[in-house]
Amino acid sequence: MATIAFPSRLITVLRLLLGAVFIISGGEKLLDLKFFGLVVAEYQILPSLLIPAVAILVSLCELLCGIMLLLDLFSRISASVMLCMMAIFIAAMTNNLIRGLEHDCGCFEFLAQWYGLKEEIGIGPILRDILFFILLLPVALLGSNRNPWQKSHL
Repeated sequence: MATIAFPSRLITVLRLLLGAVFIISGGEKLLDLKFFGLVVAEYQILPSLLIPAVAILVSLCELLCGIMLLLDLFSRISASVMLCMMAIFIAAMTNNLIRGLEHDCGCFEFLAQWYGLKEEIGIGPILRDILFFILLLPVALLGSNRNPWQKSHL
């Protein structure tokens, strides 16, 4: 069976890049959870009772996975969690695009505000998340699962 070889430097670059992206994304959501909760509500997918919990869970998950990727701790697991989240984000945006619902996608809000951009759900954010999904795959499949508590075998 043939295997695909990925240079370890490429995995490192992807891990660092994606880690930084998810730290920024999760961190800015945590800074304004109320606003992010309103964005989650605009998707009209979840019962209102779950929206605050989902808003904080998504924010913390992005932040924690980003930190773990940056530090190269449990990188495969963190990338796999983010792959699942990307799939959910892509499905939710596609669902609302098909339903004709126009609203903010909830991605990189503060950066969008700083540069005067409004990022609504649409093909652009969907394609960006598909790109993130593709970039996460090598890290999830070939990255390290370095565990700082596990003794090294020399």
